[in-house]
Amino acid sequence: MVTDRPRSVGRRLVVGLAAVGVVGAAALVAAAPAAQAEVTGDVQFTGHGWGHGRGLGQYGAYGYATNQGWPYTQILSHFYGGTTQSTEPNGAITVNLINQGGTALQVTSSQTFTVGGVAVAGGSAASIEARSDGTFVLSTSYGCGSPIVWTQPIGDGRVVPTVEPGNDLKAMLSICMPTGTIQYRGELQAVWADGAQRAVNRVRMEDYLRGVVPRESPAGWGDAAGGKGLEALKAQAVSARSYAYGENRASWARTCDTTSCQVYAGAGLNYTPLEDRRTDAAVAATALVVLRTASGAIARAEFSSSTGGYTAGGQFPAVPDDGDVASPYHNWTTSVPATTIASAFGVGTLTGIRVTERNGLGADGGRVTKVDISGTTKTVSTTGDRVRSALGLRSDWFSVTTAAPAPGPAPAPAPAPRPAPVQPTVFTGSGNVVGASAGAVPFGQAGDIPLACDWNGDGVDTLGVFRAGVFFLTNTPGSGTAETVFAFGQRGDQPVCGDWDGNGTETVGLFRSGTVFLRNSNDTGIADGFFPFGDRGDTLLAGNWDGDAYDTVGVWRRGVFYLANSNLRPVANAVVPYGAATDLPTVGDWDGNGTDTVGVYRRDTFYVRNSNTVGAADSVLGFGAAGDRPLPGRWRAGGGDVIGVARGY
Repeated sequence: MVTDRPRSVGRRLVVGLAAVGVVGAAALVAAAPAAQAEVTGDVQFTGHGWGHGRGLGQYGAYGYATNQGWPYTQILSHFYGGTTQSTEPNGAITVNLINQGGTALQVTSSQTFTVGGVAVAGGSAASIEARSDGTFVLSTSYGCGSPIVWTQPIGDGRVVPTVEPGNDLKAMLSICMPTGTIQYRGELQAVWADGAQRAVNRVRMEDYLRGVVPRESPAGWGDAAGGKGLEALKAQAVSARSYAYGENRASWARTCDTTSCQVYAGAGLNYTPLEDRRTDAAVAATALVVLRTASGAIARAEFSSSTGGYTAGGQFPAVPDDGDVASPYHNWTTSVPATTIASAFGVGTLTGIRVTERNGLGADGGRVTKVDISGTTKTVSTTGDRVRSALGLRSDWFSVTTAAPAPGPAPAPAPAPRPAPVQPTVFTGSGNVVGASAGAVPFGQAGDIPLACDWNGDGVDTLGVFRAGVFFLTNTPGSGTAETVFAFGQRGDQPVCGDWDGNGTETVGLFRSGTVFLRNSNDTGIADGFFPFGDRGDTLLAGNWDGDAYDTVGVWRRGVFYLANSNLRPVANAVVPYGAATDLPTVGDWDGNGTDTVGVYRRDTFYVRNSNTVGAADSVLGFGAAGDRPLPGRWRAGGGDVIGVARGY
């Protein structure tokens, strides 16, 4: 595939050439003693970048564009050494729609379309079955999910629109799904291939890219640094165009629509556009431009989220990537239980893990090419990429620290006098004004994590707490008694709440070691959706950053907000440095305009912004006391969010 990135810029696991191992003296680790103590607890990994690191680094392109003013042509020349920039006519690309395979292809449109040469009236739906003997059967109905009206054999599985839809999503061909429809430009086709029915989208390359580029790089980058960020999107467009032309997955489909190739979501979902004006502009500005190798072939231009500061080499020469300082994953730290490592490599009980070879490129000796993992039953020598994959690390550029065995227990100190318990209380503000009065609402117990959300959709936020894997919620303003209690998550998770499905009520979510888990109902059950975003140690946030119908996630990391506009394929659409690393982050619709924006709480004062951009505080509001944590909410129907604090938790 193409990239491997964080859902804060994408993700990829491309199989390709490994960097040539270069072993320096600094990269070698002294041999372990014959007998080693068992490793207990967590093993800490510190590293650089996200993804395989081959070819263009998406955050590096963004950094070069916004911080150094590089045009897209210079960005491409830097990352894809040995290539030249050329053009290729706007031909068709065939895309295997992986999630639509394995069953009959069901299509609808507001306009008449043909299936195997047979006309199907607009508003009707067609179900196309491809059979192993090379025959095809068409069944039609009066719409998606309606009963079949008639069935007939057809000569092929091609689905062709009879009008050019332009940007009219309803006039495009739409694939019917249980959850709605997906709109596609071009044609659709049912084929029998590799032992199963497959679905293929045949579409002009420039139209295809309109559905790829915003899925692979945040469209919001186009507005960054006075529009300089558009150069990063242009570089992405050329990379994606070249990669797709350079693919040759199968005779019936040149590429696919998932991270195994490069992500392509079509033109719309439930008639809501998935394309974006900024990425459209990047595609148009680079129309037909491709990268060619010395032989004249179009280069399969791999890319990944974050190189960590040095590309990995392979098809293209390894080069420094100073632009990657813009990446939230330039440096990262994570911990993995020793038992997980031992199980992944089958070594019994873990006794050691040592990096023994690196490629010599970049900090700490560069990417890991060889690792020895020792246990009570055997020692396994493997690659850094294999460790990365098996343990879910962000990249194969890492260092390892194992904790020393825990010392024996120290003598217990004499018990201190126990202070009188303090009832945890939320203090709700009367308004976002200096000198706001406070209303006190006792709720929960010490050690709980307090929340404020609209659990029943009545337009007013009420309280909840998370306690070791259990949520306690109330729907009554000012109440300290839980009306709803349910289990979700586990001790140590960070709770969050938001309207994930746009139905007007807010439900719970969790953050655990860089993974977000969301529920669409406030009851016990498994996550309705989960995805990696952020990193261990981040603070999870939720808000409606773009004013649509959905709340989406964000994280705070040492003075920087990373905000995503989608929970389907989350990426950092906005990166907002604001406040200090020691502040407490908060978000809210401070001005009542329907969008949530950032703020910080410092000692006893809120500093809030009315836009998710870098700048000074729009309001400075003293409220609460040192030791409180911020907890704003919509304490009364109408208007926006109002300051509040939680004390004693």
